[in-house]
Amino acid sequence: MNITRQQWLFAAKIYVSAMLAYFVAVEIGLTNPYWAMVTCCVLSNPLSGAVRARATYRFAGTLFAGLISLLLSAWLASEPFILVIVTGLVASTILALSFADRTPRAYSLQLAGVTIMLVLVAYIGQPEHMFTMVVTRVVEICIGILSVTFVDTLFFPGTTQPMIQSRVDNWVRDLKTWRDDCLAGITDHSTDADRLAVLNDVSSLSLLVSTIKRDHAVNRQTRQAVIALQSQIMKMIPTISALGHAIHNLSSETRERLLPSLESLKTHSGALEVQPIKIPSEVYHQSSPWEKLVLNRIQLLLNQHIQDWEYVTAFQRLMEDKPIHGFMRYAAMKAKAFPLPPDTGLMSRMFVGILLTYSLLSAVWYLTGWTQGPNLVLLGVVAISFFGASDEPGIAITQFGRFAFISTFTAFILGYLLLPMANNQTSFLVIMAAFMLPMGIWASRSPLAVLVLALSLSNINFQNHYSPFDIGFFLESSVATLTGIFVAFVAVALCRRWGAQHALHQLLKREQKDQQALTHRFDDVAIENYVIRSLDRMALQLSRLDATLGKDSLILLTQLRANIITAKLRQLMSSEHSMPSTLQPLLQNLSQHRDSQSQLTDELLRQIDLNIQRANHENQTDVLHLLTGLRIALYPTAPHWKPSYA
Repeated sequence: MNITRQQWLFAAKIYVSAMLAYFVAVEIGLTNPYWAMVTCCVLSNPLSGAVRARATYRFAGTLFAGLISLLLSAWLASEPFILVIVTGLVASTILALSFADRTPRAYSLQLAGVTIMLVLVAYIGQPEHMFTMVVTRVVEICIGILSVTFVDTLFFPGTTQPMIQSRVDNWVRDLKTWRDDCLAGITDHSTDADRLAVLNDVSSLSLLVSTIKRDHAVNRQTRQAVIALQSQIMKMIPTISALGHAIHNLSSETRERLLPSLESLKTHSGALEVQPIKIPSEVYHQSSPWEKLVLNRIQLLLNQHIQDWEYVTAFQRLMEDKPIHGFMRYAAMKAKAFPLPPDTGLMSRMFVGILLTYSLLSAVWYLTGWTQGPNLVLLGVVAISFFGASDEPGIAITQFGRFAFISTFTAFILGYLLLPMANNQTSFLVIMAAFMLPMGIWASRSPLAVLVLALSLSNINFQNHYSPFDIGFFLESSVATLTGIFVAFVAVALCRRWGAQHALHQLLKREQKDQQALTHRFDDVAIENYVIRSLDRMALQLSRLDATLGKDSLILLTQLRANIITAKLRQLMSSEHSMPSTLQPLLQNLSQHRDSQSQLTDELLRQIDLNIQRANHENQTDVLHLLTGLRIALYPTAPHWKPSYA
């Protein structure tokens, strides 16, 4: 087994920071120095930005939880039964709210909810010690944060700069490949699914924004350029897809005549400014009436793409600290990361699951009077809160239970075999190195191994003078941990359906709900918000493709394009624009078709063609452009439209 230099550095970072935190906590005389050590373990990361981000969230969550705990204990100190109930409701609410934020910021709320339970439940019968407990925990967490940040900054810094540059290069390369395929008329459902892999990668940058912001090696200009590039690429995806399907709708002969104009776009795609494309008149002269409409749409989409690509080029140059137009720099510096909309359904189900886990375990504690009750409740809530939101929560919680079981053996080895041999600080450091360095190397390959290390340190009586727990107490604590995890497994099984297929079904239901909302509110802001949510759902689907039934589960880009066009047609209907009288029945038919999820009908196609006829006769260019795009999106293989006078 080859161990890389980066893995050794990661393990060393954990070990050095944990030992520094331990000795500082002991020197101050704090009662639970293992809290500082565990903080170092869970915050360690190869990337310095990630260390600082998680440190910030952990401190904020701990401080917030401490304040809430003091308020609740002061209010309900004389009513322990009510305090247990209120603690469960408050902590479950905070933990459920953490699922509304799909970025690493959620860690702050997760820590807050867990800390409230840790403080209030563990000291439910000792309210006089509550203040000391909160202050001690906050101080020890701060010691751990300062230790791991100090060690990371001075000895083991790691930057996201190479990863960011690699991602940007991949984004632009994949986008160019997709665009070139579209210009060649190569487009179908399988091609869209392949090319949309870039969508998942681009949207995932939103998860790294907090890390990038705290990476001192990445300056603000570079960070904003990457965020602006992400937003621009997401904006371009529907346009590129529409362009590809429009070109594919042409006959092979017309595509051949159009090819020189398209080739000029490929050759100048790296330039700062590209002249607008005008399709030569000879291409129009030899085309059918329908193809002339399609060519008009292609010309509009091509020029839109040129403008979009100028921004892509500019943002790349900004990353390289090269000069760009002032308005483009302003747009980049004001850009915000692609938003990740919350899943309110998951949030409500997780609230029920967390509260059920807490209630069941609290009932077991109350009925049995088990001294390990606080540990029982805490580990059960941790299991469902941190691992219960995945597509397969049973598998995730079971794996957590497996690693918790392993931690029992590692804690026994450290606490009862190794540490008793430490008779001075030097031997203590050597023994801890022999234990923590291999664990750190394991953690560099398997993130859950950090839990083994953290639980192992939590189950050992770390004080200034080491005195191991009674073996019966140690085993009882381990049984309580596994029991809590088992109850969490049962609770999540009662509150959630499992599997990627069910998750995809939920995504489709949310898509249908948003489509319905778009029929009532179709201004520019509503359309933009719909596109963001729909692209986000596509990215979530693509991350689950290996477990799906196939392309039928995918929210296709064609459906997105059709919904955008329909919303824009409604915008025109609501304005003072002179519209064909037949457009309103078409929009009603489209709405009924979407609500019933029925198959596309010949009648709907006839209505579209009728409206194209009227718009073409009245020379309503904007309406004609939208109707042409709608026909291509809904009926890509239908016979070409022909004017009635032809």
